[in-house]
Amino acid sequence: LALDMGLGKTPTMLAHAAETAGHGPTLVVAPPAVVGNWAAEARRFTKRLRVVVHHGPARASAAGIPKMAERADLVITTYGTAIRDVDALSKISWNKVVLDEAQAIKNPTSETAQQLRRFDARNRIALTGTPIENGLGDLWAIIDWCNPGLVGARAQFIAQLSPSGTGKDGAESALRALNGILVFRRTKAEPAIAAELPDRIDELDHCAMTAEQIGLYQAVLDKLVIETADQDGTPKKKGAVLAAITALKQICNHPEAYLRQGGELDGRSGKLARLNEIVESVFQSEERVLIFTHFASWGEVLADHLTERYGMPIHCYHGGLARGARDQLVKDFQAGTGAGAMVLSLKAGGTGLNLTSANHVVLYD
Repeated sequence: LALDMGLGKTPTMLAHAAETAGHGPTLVVAPPAVVGNWAAEARRFTKRLRVVVHHGPARASAAGIPKMAERADLVITTYGTAIRDVDALSKISWNKVVLDEAQAIKNPTSETAQQLRRFDARNRIALTGTPIENGLGDLWAIIDWCNPGLVGARAQFIAQLSPSGTGKDGAESALRALNGILVFRRTKAEPAIAAELPDRIDELDHCAMTAEQIGLYQAVLDKLVIETADQDGTPKKKGAVLAAITALKQICNHPEAYLRQGGELDGRSGKLARLNEIVESVFQSEERVLIFTHFASWGEVLADHLTERYGMPIHCYHGGLARGARDQLVKDFQAGTGAGAMVLSLKAGGTGLNLTSANHVVLYD
């Protein structure tokens, strides 16, 4: 089920689970960030389903998993927990095994993809808003997990579905060819859906760097040139280049994101100055904004800065928080009214979260 983000993969799947309840339990494997959302949506849309969240230190033991499954219609777990408990979970005869954010198995040789093939299920269903992230091999991995061997070898699948063009055109052609057969897909570009959605306005801001940022940026480049001068394509050289790219991204965000010295933030980053302007404008309109960054540590600093600047609690949602704490942040933000903001790390908050109370999004990196 490859619907675009926000078009209802979770409630669609829950409705199907409710419709087929009584034929055995359904196992949902999802990223930790959306486990709470699955449980909340089940309570909201399918109240009669018996739901168990199998995650955390208090979860059922290996010996207790069969009894847990017997008493549940819907068991929700994370990819990490599913792999840790794979021996016990794979012995259960599931009616359905559902992978949410199924691009997690796009690499068919990964341990996650291999171990999830062990689950015994009458039906396997993959949910993803991004069935193709890097290439057609991603789509093959997801479909082959659902229907092992049905679409043939990976190389043959890619060759047959690749038009003369590659990249995005090839991906779209493949999805169109399979839609309604092995892939069920709706996009926000479809006229019936587009008519129900508010206009989306994309704005790209170019922010000038401060003198401090320019100096740090040049210093990283100079160091990279020296470090790689006598190396020719070695892993050490590649590592130096990747480290430099990360450092340059941090410097562009703010010198403090790179230096981590705990200094004053204002006046040192063109990007932060622009963010302050955006947040000021959003708050004056009594609206709400999400701010995404790759760097969780910088996100925490940013949240503290905005909290102090605007005199309201602004939190950072990141993978280091316990699931209960993350669920509470989402619940509080969704229930809030008027001016508000949340900072999120892309890895933890970039997929599957329902944060519909915000109507502005800033991609800070």
